[in-house]
Amino acid sequence: MEAPGSPGESAVLRLGLIADIQFADIDDAPCYFGSGWRRYRNSLNVARAAVDVWNTAKVDAVVQLGDVIDGHNATKGCGTRAALAAVSTELDRCTAPKRFDLIGNHEIYNFSRSELPSSGLHCFAPDGKTYRSEVLGDQWEVIILDPFEVWLRGYDDSLDNAFLQEAIATMNKYNKNALSEDVGSWFSGLPEELHRFSPMNGGASQEQVRWLDSTLAATAAAGRRALIFTHVPLNSAASRPSTLVWNADEILSVLHKHGETVVAVIAGHDHDGGYAVDSAGVHHVTMNAALQVPSGFDSCCAVLECYDGWARFVAFGRACVESRSCGKGSAYAEIILARGAKNVPSQPALEAATADKSEAQ
Repeated sequence: MEAPGSPGESAVLRLGLIADIQFADIDDAPCYFGSGWRRYRNSLNVARAAVDVWNTAKVDAVVQLGDVIDGHNATKGCGTRAALAAVSTELDRCTAPKRFDLIGNHEIYNFSRSELPSSGLHCFAPDGKTYRSEVLGDQWEVIILDPFEVWLRGYDDSLDNAFLQEAIATMNKYNKNALSEDVGSWFSGLPEELHRFSPMNGGASQEQVRWLDSTLAATAAAGRRALIFTHVPLNSAASRPSTLVWNADEILSVLHKHGETVVAVIAGHDHDGGYAVDSAGVHHVTMNAALQVPSGFDSCCAVLECYDGWARFVAFGRACVESRSCGKGSAYAEIILARGAKNVPSQPALEAATADKSEAQ
């Protein structure tokens, strides 16, 4: 589609984007559900290539969408701090003055909530909250969600924590199998619409949802447009039923209430990527994982060019492919994030997908 705006319009803001680096100094391994390979060491090369792209584009800020290092660093003794230092060394080469690090499940596999402030990750607002917003320029606001605020892990095993108790109650209500250590039983007999209720996803608190509503109201009153960033997707058409925020519908109702303000939701988590536009006209981009860059490619990142009321997602490598193709479908060279925009993937598919399996862990 031809981009909106006047010919020669210049971007007022540029953001560098990357998802699911999941670096670990361990050998490659097949994905848990059989759709590709996890190239743990190579992900550092992908991060390095991304910084080169962003520096060339002169981005104003970077949004690292979470899962910057893999949980194996904690469980296999590979060295959480050493792994994070290796990735940070690459990301810190970026000349952008700001970087936003989102909280993914692997951040909490490596650090408890109480350890995150000293981890070196840029996860916190000045008030200490892990969900936050920041105005960038005169026309745009970045809004970052924490989709693991209500979760089964990360709270120092304190059963008195209200968010942990809420997570346990949620699992007991929707998917008791998820409290079992038998991963193979998590979805046994469970309707597809409840597959989001698994331990690899989480939820936002009611306080966070109310904050989102009031923040978007203020954004609209100021005449700005909003970009929503979350590690876990909100729309199953841009991901899968098994890789969604637990209370995604509640969050979406807030976004749709402010639909003229919200331009797009950008996420990671589902390593196979996807793209869709929802019923309210909000664009949903799920970025492919830097961890799983296929052979023959050395990039998996994007530059988000923001204009007057609309934006362009410019992909480098297979940064976003058509939904539910096991990461092997046709890729988007660019995605126009504007009302009424019709986007079609223009880059060739990889070999035909052989199974429709989720790949987010």
